[in-house]
Order: sequence, then structure tokens, then C-alpha cells
Amino acid sequence: MKKIIKKVVNQLPYVRGLYIQNERYKNNACFPPGHFYSTIVDVKEIKRNEDKIWEELSNDGLNDIELNTQNQIKLLEDISKYYSEIPFEEENKENIRYKFKNGMYSYTDGIVLYSMIRHVKPKRIIEIGSGHSSALMLDVNNLFFDNSIELTFIEPFPRRLHSLITDTDRKTAKVIERIVQDVDLSIFSTLEKGDILFIDSTHVSKCGSDLNFIMFKILPLLKEGVFIHFHDIFYPFEYPKEWVYKGYNWNENYILRAFLMNNDRYQIQLFSHYMHLHHKEAFSAMPLAYLNFGGNLWLKKE
Repeated sequence: MKKIIKKVVNQLPYVRGLYIQNERYKNNACFPPGHFYSTIVDVKEIKRNEDKIWEELSNDGLNDIELNTQNQIKLLEDISKYYSEIPFEEENKENIRYKFKNGMYSYTDGIVLYSMIRHVKPKRIIEIGSGHSSALMLDVNNLFFDNSIELTFIEPFPRRLHSLITDTDRKTAKVIERIVQDVDLSIFSTLEKGDILFIDSTHVSKCGSDLNFIMFKILPLLKEGVFIHFHDIFYPFEYPKEWVYKGYNWNENYILRAFLMNNDRYQIQLFSHYMHLHHKEAFSAMPLAYLNFGGNLWLKKE
């Protein structure tokens, strides 16, 4: 009887789903979440060490990383001159693809990206990970550069991207619907001084990941003077508490911190979360930037 009941119960959709998930987990993980060999954190340990983990939040500066604070302040002053011409609003506006209220790339991020494009005047932008930022790039290219910037969007899951752009956009911009690991590396060698590599990855370093490919294959190919953007980067290269407790087991922040330590080949141009925390007055000429902290980190290869 027990065998019959077990067989019947296991055929129930919800129970069968749990069974399949459990089998998949057992077949792919040697160590349970929270184990010292697992990349998934033990929430109890995080809670116990909370003060130590986030103690650097209040520090204006990090050991072995040059934040270039004064240069960041100067850059924000320089790009603020474009603020009065921002064409975006909170909600959708006729003939404008991007809107500030989108929950993924809003306010500070959008303002800085718009301003940086106008400031550095790139001939090419290659974007790894597309969506609302792509819509903004298309708007800026159209409104201020007469579509002269060559835009390439690399996005393996392009549903959101296609929902934001037009048929004409698909002809003027190049959309590559593949993971970046499958893209010909030579495309990144086309970026010249003043061009932009915009990265919004899966945020995870693991065997075969896009982040590993970007850090170890793409960045070394870039020429001097190329600007590099990373997203969801927080000071002091640590994730917000609420993200950690929600189960965001990302590690891109840590990879970038290690990468930038004693590294004079990649200079920090702007670290928005850091500036909001320790030099928020630098955004005073761009008041909409105070509606969120943003998560953009801008580097320049030297």
C-alpha cells in the first residue's frame, strides 16, 4: 500500500516538480548551500558577521585601490552640462524608447550613461547584456549623434530588448542573439580610444561563465583609451545586505575588487554608489540622480 501511495503522490505535479529539482540538485552539487566549499552563503554566518562584512561602507577609501575621487568629482561637474538637455521622463514619452522608471537601469544609471556618451563621443559602443540601457543608447544616438555611433548589442535572451526597440533600430544597430562566449573575439578589437564597452553580465564568476570570458578574454584585447562600464557594482565592492539575504549569490563585485587592486592599467572614472555614499554633493547639479544610488562603475583602460 505504501508503495502505491508513494507512486501516486510522486505523480502529483507539485510533488513531481520538487522531486525533479531535488534530483537535479543532487546531480550537480557536491556540497549543500552554506557549506564552506559552496559559493552559496550560509545566512546564519552572514548574520553573525554582519558588522565585519559591511564595516567598510563608512570608509572613504579602500586599501590598494585608487578611487580617483577628485577626478570623479571633476567628471561629474563636466558631464552635468548635459543635464538640462536630458530627453527622458519618468514614464514613456512619444518617440523616446527609454524611461527613467524601469526598475533595472534608472535615474543615476541612466543619467550617467546618457552624459558619458555625450561627453566621450564614441564612434562605437559594444554592449554585453541588453535592455533599457540599449534603448537609451539608441535615443542618444538618434537625438544627438544623427545615428553615427555604431551600436552592437550582444544579448542571448533578447525578449526585453526587442520589446523596447523598433524595426528600424534592428537595421541601424547590430543585435547578436548569442552568449558572449560564442561571439567572435575580433569584434572587441574594433573598439578604439574613446569607444565604450558596456558590460551588464550575469554577475557570476564560475567555470565557463560570461564574466570569466569577459575578464580573461575580452579585456586584454581592448586598446588603450577604451571606456568600460560594469553594472550592479556597489561600494565597497560588496553587495547590499538585502540582496545577500534575498539569496543573490553573485560574486562580480569581489572579482572586480581583486582585479583593480594595485592595477594601474584600468583607471576608475566614476563609481556612482561610492560617490553617492561619500560625496553626494557632487550630484547636486543633477538632482534626479538623488532618486537612487545607481550601480554603474566606469573604467578606462590606460
